[in-house]
Amino acid sequence: MYPWHDTFHMGLIHFMAYPNAKNEEEILSTVNMVLVDEFFQAIEVSALVEEDTLKKIGKMCEVARVELLIAAQPLVLSKKLNLNSLDEEERKVAVQEIKKAIDKAYTANAKAIAFLSGRMPERDRLEMAKERLIDSLCEICTYAKERSAQYGYTLAVNLEVFDYSIEKNALVGPAPIAFEIASKVRAFHDNFGLTIDLSHQPLVFEDSFYTLGLLSPFVTHIHVGNAVLEPGHPAYGDQHPRFGIKGGKNDVDELTYFLKALHKIGYFDKKVATEKPVISFEVKPLADEDSDLVVANAKRTFLTAYAKFLKEV
Repeated sequence: MYPWHDTFHMGLIHFMAYPNAKNEEEILSTVNMVLVDEFFQAIEVSALVEEDTLKKIGKMCEVARVELLIAAQPLVLSKKLNLNSLDEEERKVAVQEIKKAIDKAYTANAKAIAFLSGRMPERDRLEMAKERLIDSLCEICTYAKERSAQYGYTLAVNLEVFDYSIEKNALVGPAPIAFEIASKVRAFHDNFGLTIDLSHQPLVFEDSFYTLGLLSPFVTHIHVGNAVLEPGHPAYGDQHPRFGIKGGKNDVDELTYFLKALHKIGYFDKKVATEKPVISFEVKPLADEDSDLVVANAKRTFLTAYAKFLKEV
């Protein structure tokens, strides 16, 4: 038993750690590797996985006693969905795609789904885009709540905060915009929250205590990883390289600092849709790196940071 088992659940974003797992056999094999590792109590699987395969993963998670979360970020990015589009038809398509992902999540007994907003618009269209995003999120949260009657629980809907100027160029975005959007959606939908990613902190040029402190009422899901801001570096931008990589912005000290910020906002005591609050590794191997070694790197980094965190809080 690891020291955090009674406090939070450690997760892994499967499709990032194992990007070469494409067919069902490869996906199920690598998912199984995660599920037999007692280090992890949660796993996040792409919404692009076929529904039948996703159901099998759901059963595997049930047997292993690991919580399943659905990551719809690849769906949004691959299909260029825009939940804040000023084109109403484009916005409706995006909402419908997320609704389909919610259906898949329920059939696999997943407890939460996460995705990102559309692109940051021009300044003169910012207010309209924020209103469209709020409309989309409210519709999505309502749909998730309506579907809950059939399954006996309510799927959590998490909007992840991404960079707004480096690579993904998302509306959410800067912490003040995230606060504005989240406060208006949460006022009507208690199944809505925000995903904050340590990997994105360097990309949004914000301090972790500032971001988590401002957004604390809405933070329901956490990712941790690394980022590089050196143009020309193979891991530049939102690529989530391993901890300790040359040029990386996050390592033991930054992870420890982030854990302290989570502690300060009471994240570990929050009541969320999952059995316990989740912190998931989002790490991806470079072309010449081995996935298992990158995951091992993340585990060792976290163990060191967590031990340091316990000494300092």
